[in-house]
Amino acid sequence: MTTIVSLDIETTGLDEERDSIIEIAAVKFNGRRVEGEFNTLVNPGKHIPDFITGLTGIDDAMVRQAPRLRDVAHELTAFVGDAPILGHNVKFDVGFLRKAGLFEYQQTLDTYELASVLLPAASRYNLGALGKQLGIPLPATHRALDDARVCHVSYLRLLELAAELPLETLQEIVELGNFVDWDSGWVFEQALSARVKQGIKPKRTTRASSRKPAFDSTSRADAPPITRTEEPVPLDPEYVASVLEYGGPLLAVF
Repeated sequence: MTTIVSLDIETTGLDEERDSIIEIAAVKFNGRRVEGEFNTLVNPGKHIPDFITGLTGIDDAMVRQAPRLRDVAHELTAFVGDAPILGHNVKFDVGFLRKAGLFEYQQTLDTYELASVLLPAASRYNLGALGKQLGIPLPATHRALDDARVCHVSYLRLLELAAELPLETLQEIVELGNFVDWDSGWVFEQALSARVKQGIKPKRTTRASSRKPAFDSTSRADAPPITRTEEPVPLDPEYVASVLEYGGPLLAVF
């Protein structure tokens, strides 16, 4: 398997232009094996709002003697190295870090995005709710290290769910992912690779003759041949939403 770093930050607010990081944590792992952990409070150079203190338990006194982000940047980048960065709504975390010039070209993986595909009927996708739905005993506490740990275990469970998909569906997701800029497509590639190494073949059922591909309502015979185009054709957001929404074609394969 590949080494990945689960990363989480806590901040003074949601706006990366006005707010600042107050805690960073990262868990480096290869499958279930944890290779190392990084955790530090960060002095934001400003008052931590009462709401954030109530949410995280981090107050001004706790960060007064903490290092500034620039003082821990080298240690953090050395810890992460070239590994893909995993997060829950990872764009939020890397957005703050990229503003500081860190991890500008790092591959990212998002458990929120994976959960929205693999658990389309879930009522909520925040990290705490996801952990409970996946049966993970670790708490998501809005402290960076706790949440990075939950994100790590959630990723492993979601990877297992991806590997349990019908082989035809998994292949189709990987093929469709080749046509879009979708980092999480890499996860389905890993799941498909694991299935191939295990020599697992598509399951046969008594109703196989009546089953249709998840993303194609036309027969293979009627479909036009696939040709390469010079200019990529943009996806139709409404069509993609209809595929992923509750009751859509993707849910039918679970």
